[in-house]
Amino acid sequence: MKWFVMIFFLTYNQDGTRDTFVFTNPTFDDRATCMATLNNRDEIAKYVIGLVDAYKGITPGPIEVVNCINQEQFDELERLRRKEEGKIDT
Repeated sequence: MKWFVMIFFLTYNQDGTRDTFVFTNPTFDDRATCMATLNNRDEIAKYVIGLVDAYKGITPGPIEVVNCINQEQFDELERLRRKEEGKIDT
């Protein structure tokens, strides 16, 4: 099963949802490997650069939590996002 790094920002939207970001690259084969990158300075620098690029220099706010999620959790988040955008019915 694939694992992904997920960023939780300290900010919330008006509808109560939370600002988050999931790195789809790189992916990891297990949670332990994913989590190990969250304590590695070189990897942290890559994540910071990725966030700055993704948000064009202005993130939604300070980072509160960084964690790893598995493929099933990622798929559910994507399903909810598409539903919110009106791209699926259920």
